[in-house]
Amino acid sequence: MSSEHDQKIEEQHQPTAALRPRAPRLKLKLSRSKMNSILALCAILISAASFYATYMQAKAAQEQVTAAERQLYAETWPWLQVSYSDYNIEAERAHMTVKVKNSGTGPALIKSMHFAYQGEQYNTLVELLNDCCSLNAYRDALKEVQSDNGDINYLKQFGWYVTSNPNNSLLADGNDLVLFSMVRSKFNNNLWEKIGEIAHDIEVNTCYCSLLKQCYTVNKASEVKKVANCSNLTQ
Repeated sequence: MSSEHDQKIEEQHQPTAALRPRAPRLKLKLSRSKMNSILALCAILISAASFYATYMQAKAAQEQVTAAERQLYAETWPWLQVSYSDYNIEAERAHMTVKVKNSGTGPALIKSMHFAYQGEQYNTLVELLNDCCSLNAYRDALKEVQSDNGDINYLKQFGWYVTSNPNNSLLADGNDLVLFSMVRSKFNNNLWEKIGEIAHDIEVNTCYCSLLKQCYTVNKASEVKKVANCSNLTQ
């Protein structure tokens, strides 16, 4: 009984829901100018985010283009080297050869090749060998003997030479071009020895371009230097 009586007394002293004090409500009042400022700030943030996204897309696209250009450059890069040898291993005989080889990954258009010896400049290797070793005199003597005796191939027996002009030649990657070739014989020993003595002292400078019209110069030591073009280039 007492517990029920106490409970009724407690309920009578509790305030009804209608009489309880209400929590105060917070009212945010924004003026028109403040609202416009907030909207403007939101617009700026959205524009900045859009600009950043566009920038990242453009940067990614540029990186892809750069990577593609590098790959194309690597696949079309020519590298010319001039070499000299005085013995043919396969034929097992003395055979002098001066040649230019493309050791790169793309074709090379040879624009010009210049030679130098003891401070003198030459446009062709034949001019240099004639100046130092009287190559033309040897040629004329062989031709005269051959014309008088057509039944015998004196050019082959005496040791004829072969030359080529590399200017404006297109040299594919992995290929070579013989600039000078001569088989040694007992009739051309003097000429052979003269050429052999100076061969390693001849400077060679070449200017060539790739299929992408990127041009380079290379010397006898195979040192490559990029240049704007080969026009009027003095080696």
